[in-house]
Amino acid sequence: MVTGAPQVVLLVGLAGLVGCDSPARVKPWRHAPDPAAEAAASAPGSHVLADPGGEADVRAARPHTLRIHVDAEPGRLTPLVSPSTWARRITLGTVFEPLLRYAPPDDHGAGRFAPRLARSWRVMPTGLEIRIELEPDVTFHDGHPLTTSDVQFTLDAVRDPHKGISHLRAMLDDVEAIELITSHEVRLRLKRPSGWVLRALAEIPILPMHVYSDSLLGGGALVGTGPWKFVSNKGGVVHLTRYDKYWGGPVAIADVDFVYQPDAAAALTAAKRGELDIIPAMIAAHWPEQASSPGLVAAFRPLQLAPPRLRYLAFNAQHGALDDPRVRHALALLVDRRNIAKRVYAGLERPALWPIWPGGPVDGAEPAVPDFDPKAAAALLESAGWTDTDKDGIREKAGKQLRLVMLGGEKPAQKDLTGPPVKSARDHFIEAARQTGVVIEVRTGGESWLEKHMVDMDIGELVAPKEPPHDKDKPFVPVHASSPREDRALDAMGAAWDPAERARLSGELAAAFGETWPLAGITAAAPQGLVHRRLKNVKIWDGWIDLALLGFDDKAP
Repeated sequence: MVTGAPQVVLLVGLAGLVGCDSPARVKPWRHAPDPAAEAAASAPGSHVLADPGGEADVRAARPHTLRIHVDAEPGRLTPLVSPSTWARRITLGTVFEPLLRYAPPDDHGAGRFAPRLARSWRVMPTGLEIRIELEPDVTFHDGHPLTTSDVQFTLDAVRDPHKGISHLRAMLDDVEAIELITSHEVRLRLKRPSGWVLRALAEIPILPMHVYSDSLLGGGALVGTGPWKFVSNKGGVVHLTRYDKYWGGPVAIADVDFVYQPDAAAALTAAKRGELDIIPAMIAAHWPEQASSPGLVAAFRPLQLAPPRLRYLAFNAQHGALDDPRVRHALALLVDRRNIAKRVYAGLERPALWPIWPGGPVDGAEPAVPDFDPKAAAALLESAGWTDTDKDGIREKAGKQLRLVMLGGEKPAQKDLTGPPVKSARDHFIEAARQTGVVIEVRTGGESWLEKHMVDMDIGELVAPKEPPHDKDKPFVPVHASSPREDRALDAMGAAWDPAERARLSGELAAAFGETWPLAGITAAAPQGLVHRRLKNVKIWDGWIDLALLGFDDKAP
């Protein structure tokens, strides 16, 4: 019998981004909150705790009000400081605006940046300076004019490591200084040419300095330049109303209600009564049967938000057996992605390998997802010298058994205790590994436990996520040992000013991953929702809808 201590290193993680691509020196397969998990964690004991308001008032406001189902407590509505997924959805592009906007690929061409608060921008020939001219006559909701001082204040706040805006700060790492030219023109001086800075300008909401200079929380105030202004947050409903002096002209929809309702059945009932226009994501118990019921099909169309979130295994490539890419490749082939997507996630997630797909954490063509292949995995392990010479069912090499440790979050309690145990994605993987001669020990705990043990086990430097975590969901993802080819690919992507060029370069990044196998994707989020047929111009990108483009179709049911 060959013995040996387990070799530390696997982490099951959940990665994601708000944007379609990510800074070159900030790895793009990072952890982000799962709204469904947020909903489960924060749901009150009874749905009556979320009061949607009087039914008569709701019906009276329906002709001019867009109502959106919120399935997780949005928490503090802050645009910059640790906003939850729903806080961002509620405030960005509605109350607050960035300097640029990202226009996804459409009939007019590839993905590109377009004006928002910036009327124009120029990258100077050296690539070390970006000049931005603001739209004239833009005012905040309190009447104060937008100036470059507000832009400088906001960007410098993001760059300040003491402000706690780590999910955005990395994209501005290449900015050396932000200088005012006039009240409507500003200069960004760069340390090196960096296309990621333009991406940052399409994600960072500009705040009024006179409101947020003392605190980025603004004392709870929400004052932006967007097409809607904040009215109230009470009874489980966040209410926005059209800002009549909006610089871009009035939006088509006068009022927007974000309705917090943690009970999915109650939300579906409200939708059938005509009280909701958008249900972003249905739960597994309702999909697909409820979605195809006559009462919903007549009034709703399917909605697929496709948020850029990836569930994956991240390997500690600096220790033990996992320093060999053949072993990491073998483990990747032991992930039965298609079966996991169907049986564990009820079709609400899809098989995925790398964090690369159109609109994904890295925007680009999606590489083929490999089949579950224990035979090929065994061959790779054999080629790496891991064999089962004593026929005890465990592979060994140089007197040590192939035993690994997986770190992960605690497994949620099974809701239906009368049925058979439900296998998780982790269970499927561990079982396949064991049958192939690899023993995996699981160690679980909360986020603080994961943080401590990853440091203790020297798994690597921890990096912050690009998508802001839920207040109680602090992510920790180990940095793998990157390869020169991967570094070159990321550097080339970072130097590309054009998003379409960056998407093209993603193929080289995928090829680099295929050589070193730094991680192994499991599934990508594929929520199925509903959008009312009366809504038109539904445009989806980065896992959400551009609400400013929406309008009501008078001819719809």
